[in-house]
Amino acid sequence: MSTFASPLDSSADPVRPGRTAALGSLAAVAAWSAASRASATPIISTSVVNVPVTNGTTLDIDGSGSTDFTLLFNNSQVIRLTGAGSNVSAASSQRDGFSQYFYSKVLQRGSTVDASLTYQTTTTIAESGFSTAPSALGSFVAGIAFTGTDAQRHYGWVSFNFPSNVAPWTGALAVAAGWETTPNTAIVVVPEPTVAAVGVAAVVACLARRWIRTCRPRG
Repeated sequence: MSTFASPLDSSADPVRPGRTAALGSLAAVAAWSAASRASATPIISTSVVNVPVTNGTTLDIDGSGSTDFTLLFNNSQVIRLTGAGSNVSAASSQRDGFSQYFYSKVLQRGSTVDASLTYQTTTTIAESGFSTAPSALGSFVAGIAFTGTDAQRHYGWVSFNFPSNVAPWTGALAVAAGWETTPNTAIVVVPEPTVAAVGVAAVVACLARRWIRTCRPRG
């Protein structure tokens, strides 16, 4: 079961302001591969890749052609992640400045998205100038649960990057998303392996194989 990641808790390991927003180390690819083997069949979304965060932005997690979540601005002061239909996002125990909705729960790398989390149809991911908002971390991961094309619940995550915590949040992105193809099955949060990272890993592996064939010492 995952725990709330405080902005002051370095062990939470979200990417902080000033650190790179590019998510894609080779170690992350290896971690994702391990998570894939340990779980059922978690995959990286091909339809949520560096999607600009604007009022009305829609997220299609599983690439089905249907909207799973919408990003909505309120009074130009907050951004809320709202699920379509029965879709929901993991909520923290702290309400935003309007005391109307809870902030999205910030998930740590390696934590689990499953039925043990508290979910709400709408959670707040950004609040202009508020250090308590997830957006104040610079980059963070939100847990989600949505209804797939099989009419069953699937768990997943979305990673966000906010270069600024002040409206209009210029340059903010929904960087990547992952989801579990097996219904009602937990997924481990591993936000790093983007398409680019997987490509880099493939190139490195190819070069390594070539080196073994041509450069290793002959016995």
